[in-house]
Amino acid sequence: MRTLHIIIAAAAVCFSTIAGAGFIRESRPVKDSSLSLERTDGEIVKGLAVTTPKDVAKAERIMEIMASREGSTADRMIVAAKEMLGTDYVASTLEAGDKEELRVYTTKTDCIIFVETCLNMARTVGAGHTDFETLSSMVASTRYRGRISSYADRIHYTTEWIRRGEAAGIMKDLTLEIGGSEFPKPINFMSTHYKSYKHLRDADTDPVAAENRRIISEVEKKLNEKPQSWIPAAKIKSVESKIKTGDIIGFMTTTDGLDIGHVAIAYVHDGKVGFIHASQGGGLVMEQPQSIADYVLKVRKGCQGIKVVRPL
Repeated sequence: MRTLHIIIAAAAVCFSTIAGAGFIRESRPVKDSSLSLERTDGEIVKGLAVTTPKDVAKAERIMEIMASREGSTADRMIVAAKEMLGTDYVASTLEAGDKEELRVYTTKTDCIIFVETCLNMARTVGAGHTDFETLSSMVASTRYRGRISSYADRIHYTTEWIRRGEAAGIMKDLTLEIGGSEFPKPINFMSTHYKSYKHLRDADTDPVAAENRRIISEVEKKLNEKPQSWIPAAKIKSVESKIKTGDIIGFMTTTDGLDIGHVAIAYVHDGKVGFIHASQGGGLVMEQPQSIADYVLKVRKGCQGIKVVRPL
């Protein structure tokens, strides 16, 4: 579902750069895996994505490892997560450039790009492919609503990302099923804090930015037609046994108008229900020392609960 230019927007960074293209269950592979287009900025276009040769090589190496092992989407996700350990945390990588482009990286990441990339590497391998071109089409299918032409085409709220993923059969929100409850918190952060976002901040004078803000405001209204769900911080310990390795964990923020401020991949081992995430504080992808419950209660400030989503 993990944002940008001022401190109040920092909690939104992970999830105000998330997206999904209508969540296509399968994406058609690009047949010629040898083709790439060099750009003047030092990056390349490979498949549908702007990337670098190092990112392509790392992604394909990880997918080859994943393909050599049996398992579910969740099992593959945790393999990818472990292979990504130590990757540098870099915020706002999707905001580079002046126009909207699909960007896929594995040598730098933030919290949502980490989860989204692991999910789509797992989907790519599950579809019988290990090439970057197919991965890029998978990422496009979970980041945009069907086209890649404007900032507003991207899915910016994790709640929408999850709901679209459920509708496409890619994931299932287990929050209510394992003991959570409805949480009627309005979503409006981006439209009300538009000056915090590179592609919205000139909405008062620029027609393109104004249109992006209008579309995002309409998305917020649609999301608010249905209440969110959550597991309150005090209740997490009692439901931890129902969380499985590979589940996607959304950390609900106390920030007004925002749904989720951080995401991670659950990793259950040695009696601990923990997680792997791209940590802004740690500066890299890491396994968090604390359990999910202890992290929420003792470490992460401004977190009031979690969502639990299972990849299918």
